[in-house]
Amino acid sequence: MNCWALGLSYDGTPFHGWQLQSDVPSVQGELESALAQIAVEPIRVHAAGRTDRGVHATSQVVGFHTNQERSPKTWLRGLNGLTSESIRVQWVRAVDADFHARYSAVSRRYHYVFVDQDRYPDPLLRSRAWHCGPLDADVMHRSAQALLGEQDFTSFRAAGCQSTTPMRRVNRCTVTRSGCFVVMEIQANAFLLHMVRNIASGLHDVGRGTAVRSIADTLALKDRAEVGITAPPGGLYFTDVAYSGYDFPRGQLPTFLGALNPA
Repeated sequence: MNCWALGLSYDGTPFHGWQLQSDVPSVQGELESALAQIAVEPIRVHAAGRTDRGVHATSQVVGFHTNQERSPKTWLRGLNGLTSESIRVQWVRAVDADFHARYSAVSRRYHYVFVDQDRYPDPLLRSRAWHCGPLDADVMHRSAQALLGEQDFTSFRAAGCQSTTPMRRVNRCTVTRSGCFVVMEIQANAFLLHMVRNIASGLHDVGRGTAVRSIADTLALKDRAEVGITAPPGGLYFTDVAYSGYDFPRGQLPTFLGALNPA
């Protein structure tokens, strides 16, 4: 059995999320179809994170096993030739048999992008960012520091979340500005359903000056009703995954935010 990991970027707009579904397009479904054509056998993949409908990825990590002998270059060229323009495989690496893209991950990172163009939002960014009025990024950043550490994130957890515990450990959360873009970066050991989008919503209200209470107080209440609407999916990007013992290429921000990308 040959075991592989690959790095994947995709535009989530045309898909109904990552997870395989029988009657609508999904990232998993398109990827598995392409893999099966190259391997000439069915292949089931597992991903580091299951993104929702309309959510993007610049560095999703996917693992799969196959009985077939193929080179990394064959997988890379074949997959990019057989998938749509909304998907791009960036790299392919051999991994140990016990590697699992989801369960072996030690941390995950997301970015959420706001655009504070008030009256006339850019139509080219309609499915790439949340168009808002003016935001105070400095106030948002200071408020976000209350999220650090291992805490109960019930207030930012969607009702349909199937996790057995609301406890998560956030290692980093920053909010920065680049021109009209305000970007939240958050890294944690794992995330609850809609956790990042609900945090983005809470910080949006803080940045607009409309928040009823602070992020710290919202956390303490452990009540999802204390947060407003879930932030739109188009502003969310899955940007990095870390694994112990593997030095996979580091994830990047979408190219239109290139000035904020690490060197």
